[in-house]
Amino acid sequence: MTTSIRIFPTLLLIGGLASAQSFYKELPLFSTAPGEETSVNTIARFGPVGMANELHQPAFTMWIGDIEPGSPAATAGLKKGQIIESINGEALKDIDPRIQLGSIIEKAEAKDGVVSFAVKGEAAPVIARIPVLGAYSKTWPLNCPKSEMIVRGFADYVSKPESPKGFADAGMLFLLSTGDDKDLAPVKAWVHGLAKEKQTGYAWHIGFGGIPLCEYYLRTGDP
Repeated sequence: MTTSIRIFPTLLLIGGLASAQSFYKELPLFSTAPGEETSVNTIARFGPVGMANELHQPAFTMWIGDIEPGSPAATAGLKKGQIIESINGEALKDIDPRIQLGSIIEKAEAKDGVVSFAVKGEAAPVIARIPVLGAYSKTWPLNCPKSEMIVRGFADYVSKPESPKGFADAGMLFLLSTGDDKDLAPVKAWVHGLAKEKQTGYAWHIGFGGIPLCEYYLRTGDP
């Protein structure tokens, strides 16, 4: 596959791999990279900024999706439907937008927490401020204060009843993985709730959902 791209750079390969006219200048790292010809791709949550991003055509024009109440995005006054032309001076280009957005967040967390949005039609940038967590240690995720803060913050987020729990509630497995007993309460509520609901027969859900169920039993012995 790689050889074909080098020999025939103008060939558009099935699956959205890079071509001479492609948004992507390198092969996308993940099979789930946003499709360049899909009318709308949605990034459900732009990290700690607290908003969704919609990627429209031409690839990729970035629109603001839903805003989380009380989030830095809401505090900054960002609104659903606005078009973002750049973030911290960077326009979307060349690579998987999720990787680029993650890099922007990482740099802001290590510096001053400022995420500056150039919004179409606005004369001045709109500034959102996210928590400053510092930089990753050389040994991350081990012995890394920033990694520990991210795990704790995400565990607190997943523990909220209104927060999405992931495919087949796989977020429950994440809560078990923290090793913190305070994270057992929402998992216990989830486990006991399963007994009251009709369960799906879909194999993927049974597989993913069964892992945290088994891990919970091994951890607690709860009959």
